[in-house]
Amino acid sequence: MSDATVRLVLRTLRRNKGRSFVMALGFIVGVVSITLTEATGEAARTAVRQSFRAMIGDLDVLLVQPGGDAQRGRANLETSITTLTADDAAAIRQSVPNVADVGVAQVELGAVVEANGRNTTTPLFATSANYAVIRGDSMAQGAFFTDDDGRALARVAVIGSDVARELFPTGAVGQHLRMKAIDFTVVGVIAPNGAGPGGFSMDNIAYIPFETARRRVFNRDYLNIVNIKLANPSRWAQTAAAVHALVRQRHGTTGAALDDFRVTSPQAMIARMAGVDSTLRRMLVWIGGLALVIGGIVVAVLMLAAASARRIEIAVRRAVGATRADIRGQFWSEAALISAAAAVIGAAIANGVIAAGAFMMRAQLSMPWAATLGAVLVTIAIGTAAGYLPARRAASIAPADALRAAE
Repeated sequence: MSDATVRLVLRTLRRNKGRSFVMALGFIVGVVSITLTEATGEAARTAVRQSFRAMIGDLDVLLVQPGGDAQRGRANLETSITTLTADDAAAIRQSVPNVADVGVAQVELGAVVEANGRNTTTPLFATSANYAVIRGDSMAQGAFFTDDDGRALARVAVIGSDVARELFPTGAVGQHLRMKAIDFTVVGVIAPNGAGPGGFSMDNIAYIPFETARRRVFNRDYLNIVNIKLANPSRWAQTAAAVHALVRQRHGTTGAALDDFRVTSPQAMIARMAGVDSTLRRMLVWIGGLALVIGGIVVAVLMLAAASARRIEIAVRRAVGATRADIRGQFWSEAALISAAAAVIGAAIANGVIAAGAFMMRAQLSMPWAATLGAVLVTIAIGTAAGYLPARRAASIAPADALRAAE
Protein backbone atom coordinates (compact mmCIF):
# COMPACT_ATOMS: atom_id res chain seq x y z
CA MET A 1 0.00 0.00 0.00
CA SER A 2 1.55 3.31 -1.11
CA ASP A 3 1.74 6.45 1.03
CA ALA A 4 -0.70 8.16 -1.33
CA THR A 5 -3.22 5.37 -0.85
CA VAL A 6 -2.82 5.51 2.94
CA ARG A 7 -3.43 9.27 2.96
CA LEU A 8 -6.45 8.85 0.72
CA VAL A 9 -7.89 6.10 2.91
CA LEU A 10 -7.40 8.14 6.08
CA ARG A 11 -9.02 11.19 4.50
CA THR A 12 -11.99 9.12 3.38
CA LEU A 13 -12.47 7.60 6.82
CA ARG A 14 -12.26 11.01 8.51
CA ARG A 15 -14.86 12.43 6.17
CA ASN A 16 -17.23 9.55 6.97
CA LYS A 17 -16.81 9.31 10.74
CA GLY A 18 -20.29 7.95 11.39
CA ARG A 19 -19.98 5.15 8.87
CA SER A 20 -16.47 4.33 10.08
CA PHE A 21 -17.67 4.15 13.70
CA VAL A 22 -20.57 1.84 12.84
CA MET A 23 -18.23 -0.46 10.90
CA ALA A 24 -15.75 -0.56 13.80
CA LEU A 25 -18.30 -0.99 16.59
CA GLY A 26 -18.94 -4.71 16.16
CA PHE A 27 -15.21 -5.43 16.07
CA ILE A 28 -14.63 -3.37 19.22
CA VAL A 29 -17.39 -5.21 21.09
CA GLY A 30 -16.02 -8.57 19.98
CA VAL A 31 -12.44 -7.89 21.06
CA VAL A 32 -13.54 -6.44 24.41
CA SER A 33 -15.86 -9.38 25.05
CA ILE A 34 -13.26 -12.04 24.26
CA THR A 35 -10.51 -10.30 26.23
CA LEU A 36 -12.64 -9.71 29.33
CA THR A 37 -13.98 -13.26 29.22
CA GLU A 38 -10.48 -14.71 29.18
CA ALA A 39 -9.26 -12.33 31.88
CA THR A 40 -12.11 -13.01 34.28
CA GLY A 41 -12.02 -16.74 33.53
CA GLU A 42 -8.34 -16.96 34.39
CA ALA A 43 -8.89 -14.88 37.53
CA ALA A 44 -11.73 -17.20 38.57
CA ARG A 45 -9.60 -20.30 38.02
CA THR A 46 -6.76 -18.78 40.04
CA ALA A 47 -9.14 -17.81 42.85
CA VAL A 48 -10.62 -21.32 42.98
CA ARG A 49 -7.18 -22.94 43.19
CA GLN A 50 -6.07 -20.49 45.88
CA SER A 51 -9.25 -21.12 47.83
CA PHE A 52 -8.76 -24.88 47.72
CA ARG A 53 -5.07 -24.41 48.52
CA ALA A 54 -5.98 -22.41 51.61
CA MET A 55 -8.43 -25.09 52.75
CA ILE A 56 -6.68 -28.31 51.76
CA GLY A 57 -3.04 -27.32 51.37
CA ASP A 58 -1.05 -28.77 48.50
CA LEU A 59 -3.42 -30.15 45.87
CA ASP A 60 -1.44 -33.35 45.22
CA VAL A 61 -3.50 -35.22 47.83
CA LEU A 62 -6.54 -37.41 48.28
CA LEU A 63 -8.92 -37.03 51.23
CA VAL A 64 -10.70 -39.98 52.83
CA GLN A 65 -13.55 -39.02 55.14
CA PRO A 66 -16.31 -41.00 56.88
CA GLY A 67 -19.87 -40.72 55.62
CA GLY A 68 -20.40 -41.58 51.98
CA ASP A 69 -23.66 -42.86 50.52
CA ALA A 70 -24.50 -44.75 53.71
CA GLN A 71 -24.74 -41.47 55.62
CA ARG A 72 -28.32 -40.25 56.07
CA GLY A 73 -28.86 -36.56 56.16
CA ARG A 74 -26.20 -33.92 55.68
CA ALA A 75 -22.80 -35.01 56.97
CA ASN A 76 -20.00 -32.87 58.33
CA LEU A 77 -16.66 -33.57 59.99
CA GLU A 78 -18.29 -34.19 63.36
CA THR A 79 -21.54 -36.01 62.50
CA SER A 80 -20.36 -38.50 59.87
CA ILE A 81 -20.39 -42.27 60.36
CA THR A 82 -17.59 -43.21 62.73
CA THR A 83 -15.99 -46.18 60.95
CA LEU A 84 -12.74 -44.73 59.64
CA THR A 85 -9.78 -45.77 61.78
CA ALA A 86 -6.03 -45.37 62.12
CA ASP A 87 -5.69 -48.98 60.93
CA ASP A 88 -7.38 -47.96 57.65
CA ALA A 89 -4.81 -45.20 57.26
CA ALA A 90 -1.95 -47.61 57.96
CA ALA A 91 -3.32 -50.10 55.40
CA ILE A 92 -3.51 -47.36 52.77
CA ARG A 93 0.09 -46.38 53.45
CA GLN A 94 1.29 -49.99 53.19
CA SER A 95 -0.84 -51.37 50.36
CA VAL A 96 -1.79 -48.65 47.86
CA PRO A 97 0.72 -47.75 45.13
CA ASN A 98 1.56 -44.10 44.46
CA VAL A 99 1.10 -43.12 48.13
CA ALA A 100 4.00 -41.02 49.40
CA ASP A 101 2.68 -40.34 52.90
CA VAL A 102 -0.50 -40.54 54.96
CA GLY A 103 -1.68 -38.18 57.69
CA VAL A 104 -4.66 -38.57 60.04
CA ALA A 105 -6.89 -36.16 61.92
CA GLN A 106 -9.65 -36.05 64.49
CA VAL A 107 -11.71 -32.85 64.47
CA GLU A 108 -13.89 -30.80 66.79
CA LEU A 109 -15.19 -27.72 65.00
CA GLY A 110 -16.21 -25.49 67.91
CA ALA A 111 -13.51 -25.81 70.57
CA VAL A 112 -13.17 -22.93 73.03
CA VAL A 113 -9.57 -21.73 73.45
CA GLU A 114 -8.64 -19.58 76.48
CA ALA A 115 -5.45 -17.66 77.18
CA ASN A 116 -4.39 -14.37 78.79
CA GLY A 117 -7.91 -13.68 80.00
CA ARG A 118 -9.21 -13.92 76.42
CA ASN A 119 -11.06 -16.67 74.57
CA THR A 120 -12.02 -17.60 71.06
CA THR A 121 -13.75 -20.48 69.30
CA THR A 122 -11.77 -22.43 66.75
CA PRO A 123 -11.70 -25.81 65.00
CA LEU A 124 -9.45 -28.19 66.94
CA PHE A 125 -7.52 -30.66 64.77
CA ALA A 126 -5.75 -33.58 66.40
CA THR A 127 -3.28 -34.73 63.75
CA SER A 128 -0.25 -36.85 63.05
CA ALA A 129 3.07 -35.01 63.16
CA ASN A 130 3.40 -35.10 59.34
CA TYR A 131 0.15 -33.22 58.74
CA ALA A 132 1.73 -29.81 58.11
CA VAL A 133 4.23 -31.35 55.68
CA ILE A 134 1.45 -33.12 53.75
CA ARG A 135 -0.52 -29.87 53.58
CA GLY A 136 2.57 -27.91 52.55
CA ASP A 137 2.18 -25.43 55.41
CA SER A 138 5.09 -23.31 56.57
CA MET A 139 5.71 -22.00 60.06
CA ALA A 140 5.59 -18.34 61.01
CA GLN A 141 6.96 -19.08 64.49
CA GLY A 142 8.38 -22.14 66.21
CA ALA A 143 7.87 -25.64 64.79
CA PHE A 144 5.20 -28.26 64.37
CA PHE A 145 5.02 -30.96 67.02
CA THR A 146 6.88 -34.24 66.43
CA ASP A 147 6.20 -37.98 66.54
CA ASP A 148 7.98 -38.03 69.91
CA ASP A 149 5.44 -35.50 71.21
CA GLY A 150 2.67 -37.83 70.14
CA ARG A 151 4.24 -40.92 71.71
CA ALA A 152 4.76 -38.98 74.95
CA LEU A 153 1.13 -37.75 74.90
CA ALA A 154 2.60 -34.25 75.17
CA ARG A 155 0.25 -31.34 75.77
CA VAL A 156 1.60 -29.11 73.03
CA ALA A 157 -0.27 -27.10 70.42
CA VAL A 158 0.30 -25.36 67.11
CA ILE A 159 -2.08 -22.53 66.28
CA GLY A 160 -3.09 -20.54 63.22
CA SER A 161 -2.04 -16.95 62.70
CA ASP A 162 -5.52 -15.57 63.51
CA VAL A 163 -5.62 -17.41 66.84
CA ALA A 164 -2.10 -16.21 67.65
CA ARG A 165 -3.03 -12.60 66.88
CA GLU A 166 -6.24 -12.85 68.95
CA LEU A 167 -4.76 -14.47 72.05
CA PHE A 168 -1.04 -13.68 71.96
CA PRO A 169 -0.46 -10.27 70.35
CA THR A 170 3.12 -10.10 71.70
CA GLY A 171 4.21 -13.62 70.68
CA ALA A 172 2.70 -17.08 71.01
CA VAL A 173 5.54 -19.64 71.19
CA GLY A 174 6.12 -20.78 74.76
CA GLN A 175 2.79 -19.36 75.94
CA HIS A 176 0.05 -21.47 77.52
CA LEU A 177 -3.57 -21.91 76.46
CA ARG A 178 -6.45 -24.03 77.68
CA MET A 179 -8.68 -26.26 75.53
CA LYS A 180 -11.19 -28.88 76.67
CA ALA A 181 -10.19 -28.15 80.29
CA ILE A 182 -6.57 -29.13 79.53
CA ASP A 183 -3.54 -26.83 79.49
CA PHE A 184 -1.31 -26.82 76.40
CA THR A 185 1.97 -25.12 75.54
CA VAL A 186 2.17 -23.37 72.18
CA VAL A 187 5.17 -24.63 70.20
CA GLY A 188 4.43 -23.12 66.79
CA VAL A 189 2.31 -20.75 64.69
CA ILE A 190 1.30 -21.67 61.13
CA ALA A 191 1.99 -19.03 58.47
CA PRO A 192 -1.19 -17.41 57.06
CA ASN A 193 -3.07 -19.41 54.41
CA GLY A 194 -6.13 -17.24 53.81
CA ALA A 195 -9.79 -18.19 53.48
CA GLY A 196 -10.95 -21.38 51.81
CA PRO A 197 -14.31 -22.26 50.19
CA GLY A 198 -17.26 -20.88 52.13
CA GLY A 199 -15.01 -18.51 54.04
CA PHE A 200 -13.56 -21.30 56.23
CA SER A 201 -10.12 -20.16 57.32
CA MET A 202 -7.26 -22.46 58.24
CA ASP A 203 -5.68 -19.46 59.99
CA ASN A 204 -8.32 -19.81 62.71
CA ILE A 205 -7.33 -23.28 63.89
CA ALA A 206 -5.48 -25.19 66.59
CA TYR A 207 -3.50 -28.42 66.15
CA ILE A 208 -2.60 -30.92 68.87
CA PRO A 209 -0.91 -34.36 68.58
CA PHE A 210 -3.24 -37.15 67.49
CA GLU A 211 -2.20 -39.55 70.27
CA THR A 212 -2.64 -36.85 72.90
CA ALA A 213 -6.18 -36.18 71.73
CA ARG A 214 -6.95 -39.86 71.31
CA ARG A 215 -6.04 -40.64 74.96
CA ARG A 216 -6.50 -37.38 76.85
CA VAL A 217 -8.83 -35.03 74.97
CA PHE A 218 -11.35 -36.69 72.64
CA ASN A 219 -11.00 -40.22 74.03
CA ARG A 220 -12.06 -41.81 70.76
CA ASP A 221 -10.36 -43.88 68.09
CA TYR A 222 -12.22 -43.09 64.88
CA LEU A 223 -10.88 -40.55 62.38
CA ASN A 224 -12.47 -37.60 60.64
CA ILE A 225 -9.86 -37.21 57.91
CA VAL A 226 -7.18 -39.33 56.26
CA ASN A 227 -4.93 -37.11 54.15
CA ILE A 228 -3.01 -39.00 51.44
CA LYS A 229 0.04 -37.43 49.78
CA LEU A 230 0.49 -38.68 46.21
CA ALA A 231 3.87 -39.61 44.77
CA ASN A 232 2.63 -38.86 41.25
CA PRO A 233 -0.27 -36.35 41.31
CA SER A 234 -1.22 -37.08 37.69
CA ARG A 235 -2.29 -40.61 38.74
CA TRP A 236 -4.80 -39.38 41.31
CA ALA A 237 -7.76 -41.13 39.65
CA GLN A 238 -6.13 -44.59 39.70
CA THR A 239 -4.95 -44.06 43.27
CA ALA A 240 -8.41 -42.93 44.40
CA ALA A 241 -9.91 -46.10 42.88
CA ALA A 242 -7.35 -48.26 44.68
CA VAL A 243 -7.99 -46.52 48.02
CA HIS A 244 -11.74 -46.90 47.52
CA ALA A 245 -11.44 -50.62 46.82
CA LEU A 246 -9.14 -51.21 49.81
CA VAL A 247 -11.33 -49.37 52.34
CA ARG A 248 -14.48 -51.11 51.06
CA GLN A 249 -12.73 -54.43 51.58
CA ARG A 250 -11.57 -53.48 55.07
CA HIS A 251 -15.05 -52.31 56.05
CA GLY A 252 -16.66 -55.49 54.74
CA THR A 253 -18.66 -53.58 52.13
CA THR A 254 -19.57 -55.91 49.29
CA GLY A 255 -21.85 -55.95 46.27
CA ALA A 256 -24.37 -53.13 46.17
CA ALA A 257 -23.83 -52.13 49.79
CA LEU A 258 -23.38 -48.39 50.26
CA ASP A 259 -20.02 -46.91 51.20
CA ASP A 260 -19.58 -45.57 54.74
CA PHE A 261 -16.73 -43.32 53.58
CA ARG A 262 -15.86 -41.12 50.66
CA VAL A 263 -12.65 -40.48 48.73
CA THR A 264 -12.32 -37.01 47.25
CA SER A 265 -9.67 -35.28 45.18
CA PRO A 266 -9.08 -31.52 45.09
CA GLN A 267 -8.16 -31.93 41.43
CA ALA A 268 -11.53 -33.53 40.70
CA MET A 269 -13.41 -30.79 42.57
CA ILE A 270 -11.47 -28.09 40.76
CA ALA A 271 -12.07 -29.86 37.44
CA ARG A 272 -15.84 -29.93 38.09
CA MET A 273 -15.86 -26.23 38.91
CA ALA A 274 -13.65 -25.54 35.91
CA GLY A 275 -16.11 -27.46 33.72
CA VAL A 276 -18.93 -25.13 34.75
CA ASP A 277 -16.65 -22.14 34.25
CA SER A 278 -15.50 -23.42 30.85
CA THR A 279 -19.08 -23.81 29.63
CA LEU A 280 -19.84 -20.21 30.58
CA ARG A 281 -16.58 -18.97 29.09
CA ARG A 282 -17.21 -20.80 25.82
CA MET A 283 -20.63 -19.20 25.60
CA LEU A 284 -19.19 -15.72 26.19
CA VAL A 285 -16.37 -16.31 23.72
CA TRP A 286 -18.94 -17.42 21.15
CA ILE A 287 -20.82 -14.17 21.80
CA GLY A 288 -17.58 -12.26 21.21
CA GLY A 289 -16.92 -14.26 18.05
CA LEU A 290 -20.47 -13.60 16.87
CA ALA A 291 -19.89 -9.88 17.42
CA LEU A 292 -16.80 -10.11 15.20
CA VAL A 293 -18.74 -11.91 12.47
CA ILE A 294 -21.55 -9.36 12.67
CA GLY A 295 -18.92 -6.64 12.50
CA GLY A 296 -17.58 -8.22 9.32
CA ILE A 297 -21.07 -8.36 7.81
CA VAL A 298 -21.66 -4.71 8.69
CA VAL A 299 -18.36 -3.76 7.05
CA ALA A 300 -19.26 -5.68 3.91
CA VAL A 301 -22.78 -4.21 3.67
CA LEU A 302 -21.74 -0.63 4.34
CA MET A 303 -18.81 -0.78 1.95
CA LEU A 304 -20.99 -2.29 -0.78
CA ALA A 305 -23.36 0.62 -0.28
CA ALA A 306 -20.39 3.01 -0.26
CA ALA A 307 -19.13 1.57 -3.54
CA SER A 308 -22.42 2.58 -5.21
CA ALA A 309 -22.61 5.94 -3.44
CA ARG A 310 -19.03 6.85 -4.34
CA ARG A 311 -19.32 6.28 -8.11
CA ILE A 312 -18.31 9.87 -8.94
CA GLU A 313 -15.21 9.58 -6.75
CA ILE A 314 -14.32 6.32 -8.49
CA ALA A 315 -14.89 7.84 -11.92
CA VAL A 316 -12.72 10.87 -11.16
CA ARG A 317 -9.90 8.70 -9.89
CA ARG A 318 -10.11 6.48 -12.95
CA ALA A 319 -10.15 9.54 -15.18
CA VAL A 320 -6.88 10.84 -13.73
CA GLY A 321 -5.14 7.51 -14.20
CA ALA A 322 -6.07 5.21 -11.32
CA THR A 323 -6.29 1.56 -12.31
CA ARG A 324 -8.79 -1.03 -11.20
CA ALA A 325 -6.09 -2.36 -8.84
CA ASP A 326 -5.74 1.11 -7.31
CA ILE A 327 -9.48 1.35 -6.65
CA ARG A 328 -9.58 -2.18 -5.28
CA GLY A 329 -6.58 -1.44 -3.05
CA GLN A 330 -8.17 1.74 -1.72
CA PHE A 331 -11.45 0.09 -0.69
CA TRP A 332 -9.74 -3.02 0.62
CA SER A 333 -7.35 -0.87 2.64
CA GLU A 334 -10.27 0.99 4.18
CA ALA A 335 -11.74 -2.28 5.47
CA ALA A 336 -8.37 -3.51 6.73
CA LEU A 337 -7.58 -0.21 8.45
CA ILE A 338 -10.99 0.01 10.14
CA SER A 339 -10.70 -3.54 11.46
CA ALA A 340 -7.12 -2.99 12.68
CA ALA A 341 -8.06 0.28 14.39
CA ALA A 342 -11.14 -1.34 15.96
CA ALA A 343 -9.06 -4.26 17.21
CA VAL A 344 -6.50 -1.95 18.83
CA ILE A 345 -9.23 0.24 20.36
CA GLY A 346 -11.04 -2.83 21.67
CA ALA A 347 -7.84 -4.17 23.25
CA ALA A 348 -7.14 -0.78 24.82
CA ILE A 349 -10.67 -0.54 26.25
CA ALA A 350 -10.44 -4.08 27.64
CA ASN A 351 -7.07 -3.33 29.20
CA GLY A 352 -8.52 -0.22 30.85
CA VAL A 353 -11.53 -2.14 32.17
CA ILE A 354 -9.29 -4.92 33.52
CA ALA A 355 -6.96 -2.44 35.23
CA ALA A 356 -9.91 -0.55 36.76
CA GLY A 357 -11.57 -3.79 37.88
CA ALA A 358 -8.38 -5.08 39.47
CA PHE A 359 -7.95 -1.79 41.35
CA MET A 360 -11.56 -1.33 42.51
CA MET A 361 -12.29 -4.97 43.39
CA ARG A 362 -8.75 -5.80 44.47
CA ALA A 363 -9.00 -8.84 42.25
CA GLN A 364 -6.17 -10.67 40.54
CA LEU A 365 -7.07 -9.60 37.02
CA SER A 366 -4.44 -9.37 34.33
CA MET A 367 -4.47 -8.82 30.61
CA PRO A 368 -4.62 -12.16 28.73
CA TRP A 369 -2.19 -11.10 26.03
CA ALA A 370 -2.29 -14.37 24.08
CA ALA A 371 -6.10 -14.32 23.84
CA THR A 372 -6.10 -10.60 23.07
CA LEU A 373 -3.54 -11.00 20.30
CA GLY A 374 -5.60 -13.84 18.86
CA ALA A 375 -8.75 -11.68 18.94
CA VAL A 376 -6.90 -8.79 17.27
CA LEU A 377 -5.57 -11.01 14.47
CA VAL A 378 -8.97 -12.63 13.90
CA THR A 379 -10.59 -9.19 13.82
CA ILE A 380 -8.15 -7.92 11.20
CA ALA A 381 -8.61 -11.11 9.16
CA ILE A 382 -12.42 -10.86 9.26
CA GLY A 383 -12.38 -7.15 8.40
CA THR A 384 -9.98 -7.68 5.53
CA ALA A 385 -12.02 -10.59 4.17
CA ALA A 386 -15.24 -8.60 4.53
CA GLY A 387 -13.76 -5.78 2.47
CA TYR A 388 -12.71 -7.96 -0.44
CA LEU A 389 -16.07 -8.21 -2.22
CA PRO A 390 -16.90 -4.48 -1.91
CA ALA A 391 -13.40 -3.66 -3.16
CA ARG A 392 -13.91 -5.85 -6.23
CA ARG A 393 -17.33 -4.29 -6.76
CA ALA A 394 -15.88 -0.77 -6.63
CA ALA A 395 -13.03 -1.71 -8.97
CA SER A 396 -15.46 -3.17 -11.50
CA ILE A 397 -17.36 0.11 -11.95
CA ALA A 398 -16.49 1.60 -15.35
CA PRO A 399 -15.77 5.35 -15.38
CA ALA A 400 -18.35 6.02 -18.13
CA ASP A 401 -21.06 4.14 -16.20
CA ALA A 402 -20.19 6.08 -13.06
CA LEU A 403 -20.41 9.44 -14.83
CA ARG A 404 -23.70 8.55 -16.55
CA ALA A 405 -25.15 7.50 -13.17
CA ALA A 406 -24.11 10.88 -11.75
CA GLU A 407 -25.86 12.92 -14.46
